[in-house]
Amino acid sequence: MRRLLIACLLLATAASAQAAETVLTLTPRPGGTFRVLTDRPARPVGGVILLAGGSGVLDLGEDGRIGGMAQNHLIRTRKAYVRAGYAIFAPDIAQDLKGTDRYRFGAPHATDLAAVVSAARGVGGPVFVIGTSRGAVSAVALFAKQSAVLPDGLVISSGTLLDHGRVQGAASVGNLGSIRVPVLLLRHDSDGCAATAPGDADRFKARLTAARSVEIIGFSGGGPRQGNADPCGPNHYHGFLGIEDQVVARTVAWMGAMPR
Repeated sequence: MRRLLIACLLLATAASAQAAETVLTLTPRPGGTFRVLTDRPARPVGGVILLAGGSGVLDLGEDGRIGGMAQNHLIRTRKAYVRAGYAIFAPDIAQDLKGTDRYRFGAPHATDLAAVVSAARGVGGPVFVIGTSRGAVSAVALFAKQSAVLPDGLVISSGTLLDHGRVQGAASVGNLGSIRVPVLLLRHDSDGCAATAPGDADRFKARLTAARSVEIIGFSGGGPRQGNADPCGPNHYHGFLGIEDQVVARTVAWMGAMPR
């Protein structure tokens, strides 16, 4: 009986934790409807917008189930930001942009993200946008392609920052002078993804001439558990596998040090 009670309590706890996540549906422009996975602590100190890399398509269901990108670095660490006191907002891609090329570089996508920033403003405190890998392009476009609503800080991890062959980086969005907030660039010193070379952070930093400040933090350790892991995927150095707690802790410390 005691074991049964414990099991029931564990299930109830898990259900409660799952129920804490809700889905917000936004339509900031005609045809641009998309869902945002949200969660928050009892007393948020601010909000963070988590922009996944890769295709960026989360395939969020009405019930909050994630159909894609669940292992993405930012998506799998989202609860850690809530535990640190931040409300999180993880947006899916608008229906009319799914399957389109270069959507991250366009004004419609930036308009969608601005709507998420507006929603995050509702919790109070500063709002930060965090983009990982190709999510860096979306994060920069938020500043470069619209100016109506902007976050208070920008964090990029393992970012696709510069052009590498056919892969265009965040610098190609243009108008980097529109980024006037503090910026944090996170990299893994062993990142072997050709599109996110660790040294790109230094060259990208040099282009952020209008930013209030730009800090680069490098990490080591962790790494893939399988030899065939994709070097550009979430289960490699690129995704900070095995050192997620360190990455979140440094990010939270940086956000917390900003003037309120």
